[in-house]
Amino acid sequence: MEASALLDAHVQLKRIYAALGEALDLTRQLAEAVDRDDRISAQLLVSMRQEPTEKLVRAHEALDQQRQAMTGADANRLNALLQGAGAETEAEAPLVGQVGANQRILKQLVDLDRVVNRKLAGEKSIYQ
Repeated sequence: MEASALLDAHVQLKRIYAALGEALDLTRQLAEAVDRDDRISAQLLVSMRQEPTEKLVRAHEALDQQRQAMTGADANRLNALLQGAGAETEAEAPLVGQVGANQRILKQLVDLDRVVNRKLAGEKSIYQ
């Protein structure tokens, strides 16, 4: 796979990481607002999470467009890398590292979101 394709994908993964970090920060603030029983702040923070969500969608769409524009073998390799495959070349290592970082921050976000959602929604939580 060309270095430029790896770089383009890495840039999108960094954007995803930044959006996940922003969402995690807002979710932490939301958890604090819920603990304080501050409904106004909680509503504001829930609505503020829309922006990082939209950034995530745009970055994922850009990755999808990149994969669709690639040839079969390169597209398959990029798919494998994005799904957590190990680096086969030195050039793939930064992308693989970013995939791992994204997975870790996503896990933190989901875990915290699960807690907040259960506090807010109780039995109607999407996490059952």
